[in-house]
Amino acid sequence: MLDCSENLSTVIENHVPSLEELKEVFQNSLKLNFETAEVDIVDCPDLSKSPFHQTSSGFGQNLRIAEVGGPGNLYPGFHINHEFDIKTIGKVCEHPEASVFGPGAGPWPVVGQNCEMVADVNLKTGKVGTRIAEIDIKTDKLYVQRSIDVPKFSLMANLALSDADNSSRVVHFKASVRTGQKNVTNCIRDGLQEHFGEKVVSLAGQFIIHSGQAKLHVMPHFPGCPFENNEEVDKWLNYFTMSAPLVCTTVMHSYDPGYNLRLEHTHCYSDHGDAGHYHYDVTPESVSYEGWFAPASRIYRIDEVANR
Repeated sequence: MLDCSENLSTVIENHVPSLEELKEVFQNSLKLNFETAEVDIVDCPDLSKSPFHQTSSGFGQNLRIAEVGGPGNLYPGFHINHEFDIKTIGKVCEHPEASVFGPGAGPWPVVGQNCEMVADVNLKTGKVGTRIAEIDIKTDKLYVQRSIDVPKFSLMANLALSDADNSSRVVHFKASVRTGQKNVTNCIRDGLQEHFGEKVVSLAGQFIIHSGQAKLHVMPHFPGCPFENNEEVDKWLNYFTMSAPLVCTTVMHSYDPGYNLRLEHTHCYSDHGDAGHYHYDVTPESVSYEGWFAPASRIYRIDEVANR
């Protein structure tokens, strides 16, 4: 395996808007896509408690993003040997005792096969609560969720690093009954892009799908040979309809100034075993969301690869 954890290509200094300005952006974008949308500014909830059950109690202070690898490690490249250590990434991001969460591909050499990941690592305490979702054809659902205690991953991840066990004020929203065509994360990200233009604004956050169902995918193990086109990648993924409540971690950027950033990435987990990569809800008339987001001061681009 090739440890690419220190392959830092650049540091991007972000535009950091006020929470009041972000509140306005959230409100304007959500009300175009949902029947009901409420936005305010609150203290971050205690993420160590239900329904999150994470290794740090909060996030948002000294927030930074580690943008690691990307879909280009699958196609057009096929770099399945790219492995990453979150401890090393914390040092590269100048945040060695951070709380870390975010979506990515799990460490397939540890798990035994390719898989989805919600990273959850407290570098200050050493606690690891990372969840992975993997295909298991022996089960009724054809996939399983479980936890691992190794702070590693493969291929790609979008990670939020902030002061461990410290919270900040965050933008909080509730939205229900989707009337538009966009999923909730693209709705917010598109609002950021429209408002800030070519200023780079990055948000990290967590949201709960309280009711309804959503389409998620779980990656199977790697094929015997590299993909020849995007269509093969899409056919390779395994799609499922999963049920609320789902806890989702997400990272998004308003704009890519030329570093092959993944503009939005969201993975989910649950107490009932549903987990994977979020696409969109499939029950617009009954879906309800609640989320908490904060802006990041900079992006650390690690192991940059071209996106598909």
